[in-house]
Amino acid sequence: MTNEENGKILITDSLFIYPEHEKMLINAGYEIERLDKPDASEEELIVAVKGKVGYILGGVEKITDKVIEAADQLKAIAFTGSDHRSFIPGADLATKKGIAISSTPGANTYAVSEYTLAIILAMTRNLFELGRTGNKKFQTVHSLNDLTVGIVGMGHIGTRMANLLCYMGTKKIIYFTRTRKPGVEKETGVEFADLNTLLRESDIVTLHASKEIGDNFIGKDELAKMKNGALLMNCGFTGALDKDALFEELQAGRLRAAQDDPMGDKRFDTLPLSNWFNSNSHTAYNTFEANKTASDMAISSLLNLLATGVDQYRVN
Repeated sequence: MTNEENGKILITDSLFIYPEHEKMLINAGYEIERLDKPDASEEELIVAVKGKVGYILGGVEKITDKVIEAADQLKAIAFTGSDHRSFIPGADLATKKGIAISSTPGANTYAVSEYTLAIILAMTRNLFELGRTGNKKFQTVHSLNDLTVGIVGMGHIGTRMANLLCYMGTKKIIYFTRTRKPGVEKETGVEFADLNTLLRESDIVTLHASKEIGDNFIGKDELAKMKNGALLMNCGFTGALDKDALFEELQAGRLRAAQDDPMGDKRFDTLPLSNWFNSNSHTAYNTFEANKTASDMAISSLLNLLATGVDQYRVN
């Protein structure tokens, strides 16, 4: 069978999918078309997806219903991340059309948890204000061995965070998730708690939940339960925090927060680094090792889905 007979595969951005992976697709009889943009628009994707049997989502673009509707030959989408619904809002329509979707769970676990810990330490020790980016010369702060950390979401990343925090000597670690994890509790000593208890007792709350928890999961009522001076860290999905309620708390100086993505609200740019930090774009996942692992998994899944429709990482 020739490449033309097997069909074309769309790959977005250039961060994922290396030459060795392209060779695997070509050897399997597929033709590759790359859209070398990390944030292709809906209009660009509508044009690019036509005539493609496979699509590797390697950027931060959103596959909307309109993009799915324009997909006239699409059989499978491979997402190079774990929270596919944040980037494929058209997932339900894709399922109705018989388009398989896979993700790469666990590929970026170490990278995201490492980044989360780095920001937690930077905010706890107030490195931004005590270094060249700030103007403080002296400040006595807390260490993790004197603090309680609450983890919301105990998937791959939440579990890794529990282990890292345990190794760091954190005073107490509690967690909230939909399904209790006795194995993690036994391994790390973390304690299960309902969300309200976690918010009230934690000095640091770190979010590692997917979009399935819903927009504005942490809103005005939830923020009000948190301790004065507590730190809220979001390396889950953008939109988990109610921006208006959070800004009020940050502006008043009652809470501190950090997020792996801009808030998309210029008000946050006026806040001091001592109580608000955001990365310029999603970056927690972005290490060479994580990208290679995600590329390996995405290619394997896509080839399986196109050949049989079956893969261990299929999500729909």
